[in-house]
Amino acid sequence: MRRMALLPVIFFLWTSLAAGEAPPAPGEPLPVRKVVFYKHGMGYIEREGKIKDNATVSLSFRADQMKDLLTSFFALDLGGGKISSVQYETRDPISRQLQDILITVPEQAALSQFLAQLKGAMLTAKAAGESITGRILGIEPIDEIAGNQEVRKGYRLVLLTDAGPIRSLDLFAVSEFTLADEALQRDLRRLMDLSLDSKYTNRKKLTLTAAGQGERDLRVGYLIEMPIWKCSYRIIFDEKKKDASALFQGWALAENTTEDEWKDVRISFVAGNPNSFVMDLYSPYYVRRSQAPIPGLQGLAVNWAAVSSPDLMDDSHALESEVKAEKAPVASRSAAGRGGGSRGGGGHGGGGRAQSMDQLAAPAAPPLDTEKGMGELFASSYDAAAKGASVGELFSYEAREKVSIPRGQAAMVPIISQQINGSRLLYFQESFSPRPANAFVLRNDTDLTFEAGSITFFEGSTSLGEGILGHTLPPGSQEVVPYAQDTSVDITPQQKTRREPHFRGRLVDGILTLTSVETLSNSWKILNRGKEPATLWLNQPKSAGFRLSKPEKPLKEVDNYYRFEVPLKAGETVDFVIEEKRDVNETVQLAQSGEEKIRFYAAQPYLSPGAKSFMQELSGLMAKKAALQRQINEWTQQTKRLDEEQSRLRSNIESLRTDLPKEQELRAKWVAALSANEDQLVERRAKLDEAGGNIRQLEESLAKKVREYKDE
Repeated sequence: MRRMALLPVIFFLWTSLAAGEAPPAPGEPLPVRKVVFYKHGMGYIEREGKIKDNATVSLSFRADQMKDLLTSFFALDLGGGKISSVQYETRDPISRQLQDILITVPEQAALSQFLAQLKGAMLTAKAAGESITGRILGIEPIDEIAGNQEVRKGYRLVLLTDAGPIRSLDLFAVSEFTLADEALQRDLRRLMDLSLDSKYTNRKKLTLTAAGQGERDLRVGYLIEMPIWKCSYRIIFDEKKKDASALFQGWALAENTTEDEWKDVRISFVAGNPNSFVMDLYSPYYVRRSQAPIPGLQGLAVNWAAVSSPDLMDDSHALESEVKAEKAPVASRSAAGRGGGSRGGGGHGGGGRAQSMDQLAAPAAPPLDTEKGMGELFASSYDAAAKGASVGELFSYEAREKVSIPRGQAAMVPIISQQINGSRLLYFQESFSPRPANAFVLRNDTDLTFEAGSITFFEGSTSLGEGILGHTLPPGSQEVVPYAQDTSVDITPQQKTRREPHFRGRLVDGILTLTSVETLSNSWKILNRGKEPATLWLNQPKSAGFRLSKPEKPLKEVDNYYRFEVPLKAGETVDFVIEEKRDVNETVQLAQSGEEKIRFYAAQPYLSPGAKSFMQELSGLMAKKAALQRQINEWTQQTKRLDEEQSRLRSNIESLRTDLPKEQELRAKWVAALSANEDQLVERRAKLDEAGGNIRQLEESLAKKVREYKDE
């Protein structure tokens, strides 16, 4: 029970120490008036509200939002006042913020250990109706022996009074404390604020102070991380008028993931992808500085280290749109081609928590007019709730009416509703699908920018399929959007490669470059088993290094594809051939080629007359060189045989050991033969030396002619 008495003591102590002049209480947060959604993961929030005279406004943010907030925050006093300061809570660690506070409040024995830190401080304590003022000497524990064990019963506060005597007070009997030192009071208030704020580390407060007179408007704006906005489109074909233009409707999906209720706010949706990055201006950074010695003290024994990245519309289509726009308020073009197969019925609308704002505010629906088509009914039921506007290099859809989105919910806002021009046709690209697809060529001949998103296609009340607008579509561009697989047209591909004979030869620096043509043929066997004619757009990928030769010109080149238009009659089979060609070069080193090869090239029709004449001259020199080489080879063989005969004769002569007449006769015979052999060997070697010199001169002449000749 005595320990319970500590609680009011601590309460009175801290409230008395924290008493003083407090800043004016901040006003209510400014309401959200405008929200801008982007595609780069950021959202712009604008708040605006009334303030009066000198006012303080506080806003609360999550700690992870402070980085983006500090790079984008602005404030405007719209009534002629001044923004005097914008303050925010630091992210400096509590331990670092407490470095300049010399006192602490321990978790255990808070009062006794706290007072023990204040030795020497002037304090006034009230106990049993008596007020005692003095300086703190310390805290003395009170222990008793109970059951042979020492038990702590309490504490005594020891004071040195102003009159001189030392007094002690039972700490549990003290009802109130007052510190006379203002510095200690400030430290204690700061300590309590930091301790409380540390409990809410995920929330940071930004406080704005405005100085002025009278009531006026204050506006603030900032960027924070938000979900990107998404697009969903509907294209409704008229089931009664096949040649009529289609109705194009676009919806923007907005999500309120903030902690504010959005009530009657202006919403904008920006198409495009501006740059964005995260720069942490919120976290404190401490730079380690170098230590410098104090001038004049270098000789002292001081340890300084211990010092603390769609294609354009055809010109004909663009011109047609301009002419029709002058004749009628809504441009229309007959939609050539055919409709796709049904994917089954199915309406459209947001799922989950997303809400259509028009549905929320729509009056009771009138009876269905069966005389009108679905496109007309859609057009009369929905108006675009947004207007398009350029924002710098970007495009923005700005809601015409204010929108309310509760916290944690989402909404669908209609941003486009108008007739558009386009063509329904068949589309085939092998990398997209092995079968042709029903597709719509969406031509943006409006002043709006169509953001990427999903598209659901309808003919009347029947869903034809779904497609994706994969790129942002600016005015004057178009994109093919497939939405269903077609089952009435079969396409069978076949590819062949062939190499044509050489058609050109060029001789430069002894290198003969021969050029031939390689042809890559892609054949498409197209069978239309349907009962209606159709138009097929065939996308053929470009082959690297090749040029298109057949057909001479495609309908269009898109990205890395040729696009061809193939008309198909009902029940018709078409063999559509696409040929691409490229030049293939081969090189021949003439110096390393033989006479027969040179004669072969000299007879070819692809050489120029000068090159042919040179090749013939070159082949004559090579023939002369070949004949000389054959003679050298023959003389070399003769020399080899003479050397072998000499060796045999010398061996025979050395085998004779007596002076018998018969051996003398043999010796004379063999010596004569050896002498004749030596004469022949000398003659052959002389011829070989002469022939070697001649062949070297011939090779040098050949090399010079080859190097110096250039084909014209």
